[in-house]
Amino acid sequence: MINSWFEVFIFLAAGIYLAHNNYWLMLSLLLLLLALIVLYHKNYSRQALTGIIVMAAGILYFMAVSDPVPSALQAQGSAVITGQILNIPAYDGQKTRFIMLNDSPNDEERRLQVSCYFKIDLQKGDKVQIRGALKLPVPPGNPGEFDYPRYLSYQHIYYLCIVKNNSDLKILSPPGLAQKWINSFNKDYERLIKDVLPDQEAAILRGMLLGKVDDIDPEQYKDFQKTGIVHVFSVSGLHVGFLVLLCAWLTSLLNLSPRYKFFSCLILMFLYGSLVSWPVPVIRAVIMAGLGLFAHYMGREQQLLNSLGLAGCIILILDPYALFMISFQLTFMATWGLVYLYPLIKAEIQYKNMIWDLMLVSLCAQVAVIPLIAYYFNLLSPLALISNLLTTWLSAGVVILGFLAMMLAGGGVWLAIGCLYMAGLFIELILALNKLVMMMPGAYIWVATPAILLIAAYYAGLGLVIKQWGSDGQKPYLLSGLVLISVFFMIILLPAWIYDRGSMEVVMIDVGQGDSVLLKSPAGKFILVDGGGSAFFDPGSSKVLPYLHRRGIRELYMIVNSHPDLDHLQGLEKVAKEMPVEYLAIPACLEAAPEYEVLKKLAHERDITLLKLSSGQQLGIEKDWLVKVLYPDKKTKGENYNNRSLVLRIAYKDFSLLLPGDIEKEGLQTLLQGKQVKPSTIVKVPHHGSKGSLLPEFYDKSKPSLALISVGANNNFGHPHPDVLQSLDKQDIKVFRTDLDGAIRIKSDGESIEVLPTR
Repeated sequence: MINSWFEVFIFLAAGIYLAHNNYWLMLSLLLLLLALIVLYHKNYSRQALTGIIVMAAGILYFMAVSDPVPSALQAQGSAVITGQILNIPAYDGQKTRFIMLNDSPNDEERRLQVSCYFKIDLQKGDKVQIRGALKLPVPPGNPGEFDYPRYLSYQHIYYLCIVKNNSDLKILSPPGLAQKWINSFNKDYERLIKDVLPDQEAAILRGMLLGKVDDIDPEQYKDFQKTGIVHVFSVSGLHVGFLVLLCAWLTSLLNLSPRYKFFSCLILMFLYGSLVSWPVPVIRAVIMAGLGLFAHYMGREQQLLNSLGLAGCIILILDPYALFMISFQLTFMATWGLVYLYPLIKAEIQYKNMIWDLMLVSLCAQVAVIPLIAYYFNLLSPLALISNLLTTWLSAGVVILGFLAMMLAGGGVWLAIGCLYMAGLFIELILALNKLVMMMPGAYIWVATPAILLIAAYYAGLGLVIKQWGSDGQKPYLLSGLVLISVFFMIILLPAWIYDRGSMEVVMIDVGQGDSVLLKSPAGKFILVDGGGSAFFDPGSSKVLPYLHRRGIRELYMIVNSHPDLDHLQGLEKVAKEMPVEYLAIPACLEAAPEYEVLKKLAHERDITLLKLSSGQQLGIEKDWLVKVLYPDKKTKGENYNNRSLVLRIAYKDFSLLLPGDIEKEGLQTLLQGKQVKPSTIVKVPHHGSKGSLLPEFYDKSKPSLALISVGANNNFGHPHPDVLQSLDKQDIKVFRTDLDGAIRIKSDGESIEVLPTR
């Protein structure tokens, strides 16, 4: 019945995926199609029957073991919880984080993501008692933003536990003997790395060997993503492969028998998996390596594709939700490229050259994961082939030397230090090569998030190309496959300005407690007004840029800062650093503000034209699409930046939008006295709905039908103030808020409007 374990894995994964998403109609059609193949297509009847049985089994198994996400969960102000730490605690400079399995009788509280806002020495396996608040993870406010609640739900975690004080955590008992030894070994090895290597090299080596990437500089990590080599800077199946090679070499030096070689490799892989807490790529690689070693030991042919399928089946049986994790999808698709595409292409072109071999290995892995990288990271890395070719051997050297240092740390510390120095040298070479690749034109391209159907078209095209590969005569499948693949690339590479021509767009991006508004002109020019900001996180990197990347926006016509308060300015600095911008606009009366030094320096370095705006100016960016500056004038003074905020009015035919920044009552009164305020379709409520910016006459004059409020959930300022909401309600103005609605997207053809809140 079973044709191959890989086919079983594909059908099992399909059943789980369709059941999880409740795609019952699609599932019924697929099963019907398989049934017809069983009845009328003898060549594929066996595979089709296998598919029906395995998919049905996968659906029933998933429904039996899966837990629906609990509804109507409520935050809890304070709770005392006792439980065990399940993973290696990580400290990011602000808080110590770990996952805890506790003794609660409520299933939704059994596993918690704990954040302690202090540094504390904890180990995996410790039993602890904590007093903290149970909070619900905040769903993403913007399309393209990381969905943290969903990510946690795949691990059966539904609450965040926040511990504020050191006195609220008590260690009740240490871990068991085996875990205690692993923790001690891990800590000693980390200390050795930190003592021997500079901070940057030490952080990268800990990431490569132990999976601890928190200390890697975020900007550096993003550069690794852009050039397509980030997989070597976190624990993956590649590392297990290097470990097996090292073990094979050492056991050969010791002239061990095949049996001892086999068991030595198994023990070493098991110890390493335990050391890094068994991430999915390591589980997959250990299963495949174990099966390959067993086949070699028994003198049988290695069937790598079957090994991959069997590994997938085992992981999905242990945890069906692993299917929806990025690491699972990437490791399986990259490995499929290596064990299936690589030998297929190599057999056809028949070359004998190590350089070509390395290039083909890199190419096959990249081809297999291109749609996933585009979907999750909005990146296309044309030079990934070059960057991987340059770093493959260097990363192999780093990992193998790191493993040698790990083995020698207990008895040959000077030899271990020598290995670490060599590994550090290789890391420096990798960093230099990556920097060189980053400087090359076209090293990476931000692309719009592809639709699921478009991803399916790519893989269908790849399947058709594979089907026809190497055959003689007419190649209709090859041509059809290449067309599908070309359509995928053509669509994701289309510039963002090509969509919705003839209509303007307003997007209030959810940046928490701050402001950021994206404008699109009818001809497709993008203007970003403010970029959010916070002392606690970076909304430019975590919210604004992910949204722009998801849309495939690769350049901005203009960025505008209404006033230099942190919650409006910080994100613009990040955007100006990462994205081409033609113009930067700031208030003329605040030109000398010291807070603008960073932004003005970036403008000078990146050849961005600086505009100083004041009342009366009008930016005729396009015909029928005008941006007018209503306030302030060049001479407006005062210590309060809020009352020197830019006030902009954007008009397109019968549609208009008023953006008053954080202007308060005093500034609004000055604005009204100048008779600048005209009726507008939509008004952004000034200063996040602060009571200090409440002036009913302002809304009497502007007469909006819709009001937008950019505000952080449960913020400490009490925004928006109830009096503001009551005043808007009295005037029958419909309100949309980012804390409730997420990002708010509004489209208009100049006459009608369409409002599309994210939530």
